[in-house]
Amino acid sequence: MWGLPLFAIIVAVAFALSQQQDKPLSWKSLAGAIFPRDLHSHASSRVDRWNAIILFVIGFPLVGLFALNGLAIADNMAGLLSGSFGPVAPSLHAEWVIVLLQFSVFFLATDFAGYWVHYWCHTNPFLWTLHKPHHTAETLTPWTLYRQHPIEFFLLNGIPPVFGGLVTGVLLYGMGTAVLPGTMACIGVLSYILFFVIDFLSHAHVPVSYGWLDRIILAPVMHNVHHSMELEHRDKNNAVVLTLWDWMFGTLHLPRKNETWRWGVNEEEYGDHNPHRTLRGFYGEPFVMAARELRQLLAGPRQHGPMELTEEQIGDRRPPA
Repeated sequence: MWGLPLFAIIVAVAFALSQQQDKPLSWKSLAGAIFPRDLHSHASSRVDRWNAIILFVIGFPLVGLFALNGLAIADNMAGLLSGSFGPVAPSLHAEWVIVLLQFSVFFLATDFAGYWVHYWCHTNPFLWTLHKPHHTAETLTPWTLYRQHPIEFFLLNGIPPVFGGLVTGVLLYGMGTAVLPGTMACIGVLSYILFFVIDFLSHAHVPVSYGWLDRIILAPVMHNVHHSMELEHRDKNNAVVLTLWDWMFGTLHLPRKNETWRWGVNEEEYGDHNPHRTLRGFYGEPFVMAARELRQLLAGPRQHGPMELTEEQIGDRRPPA
């Protein structure tokens, strides 16, 4: 788990910089800042840890193969287009330019799709039933990254690299080239590392900001806001890696100085009323809610449009951030 030391370093530096100079630092204070006892002993954090262990057991390492599968799709897509429309003469010859372009397009297309999948998880009632457990977290720790219902985890995480592979395949065909031998694993691994590191650090409990880069790259403070239950933060900062997409599509929220928030989904499902306070609720409640959404869908149009519902009525279906 090489991401954990990086997480510790980032939080330790942020904590050190935030301290008054008349308060000497100590290893104890640093350890308390990196791993606050109240956060890690919280019921929400316990669910996160056990779910992470279960995901690892049932196949979390397979997610690392998604990027490689996306590149395999790119190669096959390029071959399909070449077979259907005829080959295209190579337009680039420098290998480093080809590899850089392949990586850039695959990464950007995958992250772009990740933004929209995440956005739809917040705005589509059925997808929200699967994504909601991630937002009932009342603490943020390194484990919260893995706070995903298994159905969401395996059903939705594969969509972005597939889209990235299709877009990259069109690029390969247009350039008249293919994924160069020996570079597929490198591009896939590098993409996975970037996604993992940014996503991992974004669940830090310390609201670290990257300054003006917050508009481009997902900083911990930006994802802190995303997990807020405050209404003004609802459906904001949906980025996976690049907040550039939030900036472009109007879902960016830059925290104001001294702005505060609480982590959770809404007032009605907080604390003892949190439906995902236990593993049983975490795994079972989404199926109940999904079945209800399907029944409503089969029953026909809703009696009220979404804009006619009050915040209390939509609180159990739409996320707070």
